[in-house]
Order: sequence, then C-alpha cells, then structure tokens
Amino acid sequence: MGHGTLSEAVQAFHLEQRARGVSPHTARAQRGDLEKLLVHAVSNRWPDWEVKPRVLRRFALELGERGLDPASQARILSTARAFFRWLFETQRIASNPASGLRNPKQPKKLPAFLTEAESSNLLELPEESGFPGARLRCLLELLYASGLRVSELTGLDLGDVLAGERLLRVLGKGRKERLVPYHAAAAEVLEAYLTARRAFLAEKALPPSAALFLNQRGGRLTPTSVRTFLARALDHAAVQAKVSPHALRHSFATHLLSRGMDLRAIQELLGHASLSTTQRYTHLDLEQLARTYEAAHPRARKHGAALG
Repeated sequence: MGHGTLSEAVQAFHLEQRARGVSPHTARAQRGDLEKLLVHAVSNRWPDWEVKPRVLRRFALELGERGLDPASQARILSTARAFFRWLFETQRIASNPASGLRNPKQPKKLPAFLTEAESSNLLELPEESGFPGARLRCLLELLYASGLRVSELTGLDLGDVLAGERLLRVLGKGRKERLVPYHAAAAEVLEAYLTARRAFLAEKALPPSAALFLNQRGGRLTPTSVRTFLARALDHAAVQAKVSPHALRHSFATHLLSRGMDLRAIQELLGHASLSTTQRYTHLDLEQLARTYEAAHPRARKHGAALG
C-alpha cells in the first residue's frame, strides 16, 4: 500500500464521517489530526495501515517530542483510535493496533480561587438599591457561604430554604440531595433578598414563582446570568482575577481547609462523590502549611532566631 492508498483510506474515513453527520468543526479537526498521522506513516515508510501497536506508540511519543500540549496529543490520539477502529470494522485491517493506545497524562489544574481579602472586597460592595441589588448581594453571599455550584444555586426553590435551621436543600450531581448550612450573616442577606423579591413581584404584578432567584421577567434566573453579574461585581470590587462563579465554590473550600476544617466535612458540603476530588484543594494551601510549620516547629523557630 503506497502513499496514495494510505491517503485513500483516510479520505474514505472522512467521507463516511461526514455522511454520519459529524459537524464541520469536528470534521476539520479530524482531518488535521489524521494528516499528522499520514505524514508520520509516509515518512516512516509504512507499507499499509496494518501496523503493530508498538509502531503506533512511536507515533504517540513523537507527538510529545514535538512539544504538543497534552490536550492536543489526546485529541489526535482519539482521532487515531477512531480511524483504526473504522479500518478494523470495515475489514481493511485484520486487527486493531490502536485498541490499547493511551492518552498522555493530563496535568492537574489547580482550581482558581479568591484570597480571603478578595472575597471580602467582593461581598462588601456598596449596596445597590432595589431588587437587582438585593439579588446580587444574596447570590454572592450564598455562593461563598455554602460552596454551591452555580447550577445548584439557580436550581433552588423557595421550599429548599429551611430558614429555621439555616439550611439549604440542594439537588446536586446525579440528582443526589444534600443539606448545606449557611451562616448568620448570609441569613440576613437572604432575608433582605426575600423581602425585595416579594416587593418586586407585587410591583410588577407578576405571578408567584417557585424559583428562589428570579430574573427581571419573574422567571428562574439562569447560570449564564449569574456569570454576567459576577463579572461586573469583580470589576467593581477591583479584583484582578478573572474567575467564574465556580471560583467562589473553590474559595469556600480553600478557606475552610486553611482554617482547619476536616477534608471529609468539606467533601460533604461540596457534594463530591469521591474524596480525591476534594483533595485538589490541599494543593492550594501548601504555602500556608509551610509557613505554619516554620512558625510551629521548635527547631525551625530556633534556627530562624539564630539567623536573625
């Protein structure tokens, strides 16, 4: 099988993908990915696509050696696996050499979060009057007080607020329900919002709504709107970090951890199915841990004093 036949198989794959309704964006990405595979095959004089798994692993190693980031490598290898699976299913090759082809390890990204000072600045913005101001203050306060996902917050109904116990009944991922506490300061802000909410519905003559957080038409507020409100609030608070509402969830977890809360308790509050997900936050506090160690360890203190 020469260069022409190698490329003919690639072209046949693209045609079938388009016939199956693959989006133009995906089709373009796959074409670019398989072009890299084809160039590698031709330059290494592959006689056909009937190659050994070790030959494909060599291609995967080459991607890393060329300096491609792990995400790009993973996408190219995913396309290669799909291509070889198609070759096998259409009986163009006798076995699938890509079945065990693995992606490179992705670097773990640490969650973005605000410092305690930045969080405080964000929550202590000058009060805006009326319903929009009360809603914004309540959204920000509850995101930071409870660590909810923005979709969980906008999904709350009035009946999910257990004011007497200062608890929120939250429906999380996998439709798992959990109870999340909120503190007294957040309770005051929430009560102020509920008062403004009642006045808003009455003033606009809007029908009652089960949703806790409402938009200007009386419908349920969307996560997209919350992201827009947060961007404006960060700008007004002169917070340099460009973060999403999820960063307030990360800030909630990071600050509780730095103040000594047990990791498993934080896991319960966040609604993480696995403790390993919550353990990401331990990476964020290493600097403070080092400072605490230096201040607490008797030998470290003695050495520091001697140097001084």
